[in-house]
Amino acid sequence: MNKIEKALQEKGKEWVIAAMVDRSIGYHTPKHAERLINRYLSGERKDWCERCMACFNCDLEKMIISDIELFESIEQDDPDYAKTVIQKVQVIRSLDLDEQMSVSLLYPTVF
Repeated sequence: MNKIEKALQEKGKEWVIAAMVDRSIGYHTPKHAERLINRYLSGERKDWCERCMACFNCDLEKMIISDIELFESIEQDDPDYAKTVIQKVQVIRSLDLDEQMSVSLLYPTVF
């Protein structure tokens, strides 16, 4: 089992979505992060969003793993911060896409 599948199984999709939103500093809305996870799970390994292209040479797996590893480190150092991020991302996920994008533009200021 690879790092992404392990995180999804042990921590859950909400946790991985929160990791991607937080570590992307708002590049990913919760909806976009979920879409990227689903694409990865369906076998896709390339992504063409600005962040993935610029920072990870279009390597979707590398980007998701990086977000997971960094968020694990943050969670270990400051579990309350990680819980807060997860809770806020869950609230943001309930918004429509336009609203999610508005919040994304304010990240991390709104946290």
